[in-house]
Amino acid sequence: MHPPAGFKGREDPPKPPDWGRFSNGLLHLLLSSHQDIAWMDSPQACADWRDRNLVTPALDLLGREKDFCFSMEDVLMLLETLDRHPERIDDIVRYTKQGRLEWGATYTQPYESLLSGEQLVRQTYLGRRLLKKLLPGCDSHAAFNPDVPGRAMQMPQILRKAGIPYLLMSRHAEGLYQWVSPDGTGIFAFSPGHYYDHRIFMEGDVLQRMGKIRNHLEALTGAFPTRNPPNRYAILFDKDWEVPESQMEFVNHWNALACGDADAGTGSAPRIRYSTFETFMDSVIQTGAEFKTLAGERPNLWLYIHGPTHHWAITAQREAAALLPAAETFATVDALIAGDFRRYPSLEFEQAWKDVLYPDHGWGGYNGDITDHVFRVRYESARDAGRRILDRSLKSIAGRIRTQPQGLPMTVFNALSWNHTDPVTCILKPGPGPFRVADGSGKSVPFQRIRDLSEEDPKAGNVRILFMAEDVPAMGYKTFYAVPGPDPAAFANAQVDTSAGTAENQFYKVSLAPGGIRHLFDKSLGCEVLQTDKFLGGELFTMQSVGNGAGEFNEVQQPSMEGFDKLSNHRPKWRCIESGPVRTVFEFELVLPYAVLREQVSVYHPVKRIDFDVSLLWWDGRKYREFRMALPVGASPGRVAYEVPMGVVERGRDEIAGSAGWHFTQPNFEVRPREVQNFITAFDDRLAVTLSSSVSVCDFADPTTDPVRYPVLQPVLLASRKSCHGLGNWYLQPGDHHFHFSLTSHAPDWRNGWRFGIQSNRPLEVVAGTPKSKRPDLPEAMGFCSVSEPNVVVSAFKKAEDGNSIVLRAYDIEGRDTSPAFQVFFPIKRAEWTNLIEEEGRPLPSHGRAVALPVGHHAIETIKLDPSDENGGVP
Repeated sequence: MHPPAGFKGREDPPKPPDWGRFSNGLLHLLLSSHQDIAWMDSPQACADWRDRNLVTPALDLLGREKDFCFSMEDVLMLLETLDRHPERIDDIVRYTKQGRLEWGATYTQPYESLLSGEQLVRQTYLGRRLLKKLLPGCDSHAAFNPDVPGRAMQMPQILRKAGIPYLLMSRHAEGLYQWVSPDGTGIFAFSPGHYYDHRIFMEGDVLQRMGKIRNHLEALTGAFPTRNPPNRYAILFDKDWEVPESQMEFVNHWNALACGDADAGTGSAPRIRYSTFETFMDSVIQTGAEFKTLAGERPNLWLYIHGPTHHWAITAQREAAALLPAAETFATVDALIAGDFRRYPSLEFEQAWKDVLYPDHGWGGYNGDITDHVFRVRYESARDAGRRILDRSLKSIAGRIRTQPQGLPMTVFNALSWNHTDPVTCILKPGPGPFRVADGSGKSVPFQRIRDLSEEDPKAGNVRILFMAEDVPAMGYKTFYAVPGPDPAAFANAQVDTSAGTAENQFYKVSLAPGGIRHLFDKSLGCEVLQTDKFLGGELFTMQSVGNGAGEFNEVQQPSMEGFDKLSNHRPKWRCIESGPVRTVFEFELVLPYAVLREQVSVYHPVKRIDFDVSLLWWDGRKYREFRMALPVGASPGRVAYEVPMGVVERGRDEIAGSAGWHFTQPNFEVRPREVQNFITAFDDRLAVTLSSSVSVCDFADPTTDPVRYPVLQPVLLASRKSCHGLGNWYLQPGDHHFHFSLTSHAPDWRNGWRFGIQSNRPLEVVAGTPKSKRPDLPEAMGFCSVSEPNVVVSAFKKAEDGNSIVLRAYDIEGRDTSPAFQVFFPIKRAEWTNLIEEEGRPLPSHGRAVALPVGHHAIETIKLDPSDENGGVP
């Protein structure tokens, strides 16, 4: 039976929205303000803005509202605040202890894979460790780096082993993740998609906000853990230069509705509360949820903004990455030998590390010429401090060596943790008459005079020589001498035809063509190393390069063929400028409308090595041009691997699987070029070629039309692009630029070439003719620290941050489980394992001068050693 027409009857009450598993759950409202050091303005202007509009208002709100919470992204912001407002430290300590004020646990927010491994570790020294020192009773367990679309493969391990289990990132598919390093060490990460994406949920009245959030959570089902999914989530209210504002009215209204407003149908809604990121992650972890797993490197899409567009600055950063750990090593050794740490330059080191870690990801931007200059000056200051401390320490140690009375001593130092053989350049005054170079036993070693430096005074008798320093002990030294006597016979059986541009020695047959190497035959492998049908070996080429560094929001902007040119088109003529038992050097110079190109190819005879030294002189800074060097490797189809901080990525195997999500659809393994530490290797099942690079960005695939299938290794030398900020600066870099690369070939795969790739960027240091101390007591050769397993690299040997213990840090680079013994030059009283920031000690057995510690595959481990006061050492 149907009801009468017009009969309405009783209407059902409104059906409450279905909040699914979030019914009666909890939403954490995270308030933050994304802060590049600069970008929105110059560094000073941005620091002033943070003081007036961010930190001070946040502290005031924390004082007025007992539940208000706010998250500051890094410890640099804390240092700025304490410097400007030391009177507010009690407030800062109180709010931080209460868990309402949060400071990110790193010093800044860097491009992770641009930094060296030790530089990444020191981000946590100047982050969590420094925060605990400055704010007694406070701590930080969460790192923030939401802006950069790139993640370093070993960053999870570095954070976790520094006591930092949480990371807030973005520009990644929204969700909760467990992100693990290759050793299995993991952290928990949260991405809101983009750090400003959740702002839309804070628009409209409370009911509208509820509807938006509920719909969003429902659509995000696949982003949550599949097992024990939590009934809580975070809403991040964030943007660049966000100003802290009270949200108490909104929070109270929401919770009143969530407590049972039947009329609004909101009774099952989750409650909402102010929170910090660390509190939110603690809350999720307590639910026992199993997170989705990420593993591997996420190649950085913004890599053009640092290396190619800021060549001088990043060169200083890379030099500092080598010099500062070396300076720490030998300053520590010098103090141990002297039995006194009072002259150890702790304050100099602290400032140098602050300088080299200061530049973050905010190059360019508004008033970006100021920002870029400030960043470059900081890098150069760190580099210069490392050079100054290292030179001082080496001279002090050299002065304590018992050298032979005949001849001029030349002490060669090796900062690496394996024995090192390489050519060394030295300026000396050997006295009248001929001389030879010999080791401590009197055995002659190959050497040759090389072209005078402009600063040399030939009338003073100074000469510049190149000699082979063989088997210099790990993290130690070996003494050589310039002694009177006739030059010895040629050491290397090298044949050089200067007119034909060919050279042959025990390793290679090399044939040059106008623009590069035409043939490179490896005698031990019995094959051609290069495939030069399209590019010559070491050939420079240029393309149009339209892009803006940090604006590649979907994929890296690739160069185009407009204006393509390569050296062989101009047929420059090589000339032999130097030849001897150590090396033969060919050079050409080519004048072009925009620059003068100069290239040298050096073929070494006692070692299997070829160097390329490239100069771009008087570059006029024209817009949208890019320069690369090509190394076409005869491995087809070929595989590629390259060094990243404290590890190696093999392309197609070690990246995060799939794409990053959010707006990114390109699979991570397809991203190119890549950020490279010291080397990149191409190989197949017949041969491998390792190229050591002075620049931070390298490609591996032919970028031109009709690309070849074999690998073409390409250091990206220079690119002239513009900031993606609407009012930003151009990155034109007019002037002189110099680049250095070293090549060797070897049996597959990269594991047979990584030492060469690193040591080519870590040249041996030499001290000639240093005045002796009153009581020289050191032998002619000595190693200060070594490791028994060849896959383990020592990255730090330094004075502890607190006390006079010695800290040794090491990592496995090859992916093998080993139990190495670390041998030091002083007797050990006590040894302990610590975390990366030298805390949480656990005793280790030691025997005399050795300590053993299992180092698992890809693991990073830190040891603290107390020297015995017997037989020397610092108590």
